[in-house]
Amino acid sequence: MENQSVTALLGLDWKLFLAQLFNFVIVLFVLWRWVFKPLGKKLEERTSKIELSIKHSEEVEQKLKEAEKYRQAEMEKVRAEANTAIAQAQKNAELVKQQILAEAKVSSDKMLEQAKKEIEGEKSRAMADIRTEAANLIVSATEKILREKLDPKRDEQLIKESLKDI
Repeated sequence: MENQSVTALLGLDWKLFLAQLFNFVIVLFVLWRWVFKPLGKKLEERTSKIELSIKHSEEVEQKLKEAEKYRQAEMEKVRAEANTAIAQAQKNAELVKQQILAEAKVSSDKMLEQAKKEIEGEKSRAMADIRTEAANLIVSATEKILREKLDPKRDEQLIKESLKDI
């Protein structure tokens, strides 16, 4: 009676309760077998794919960082080489400039020396011509004076004529 009293108090029919419990177990088994297991499997697969993707993206990110470091190192190396090349080019340009200036100085010194020699030669020729002309004039004047030496007035007139000829 105790059983009847508890079930009667709650308003439960034990046959109906057992049938509902049996139906619940069958539904639970069906859900577990064809819904929860495949769903759990799919969720695990999805989780592993996401974890794999995260791991892969972390590896890619690490490789990108390494590539960026390598690129920066290479850029610094190239900059250093470029600066060295520029410095060398400037040094070479300065050497070429100095060489050209030295050659120009030597060339101008040669030209100046040659011009001095030419001027000296022209001066020597001009002096020789002047001496020759002066000697000719003196001889000519002396001949005139000796031929016509008459008086001081005539001497003065001959000197003036000789000077006009010069």
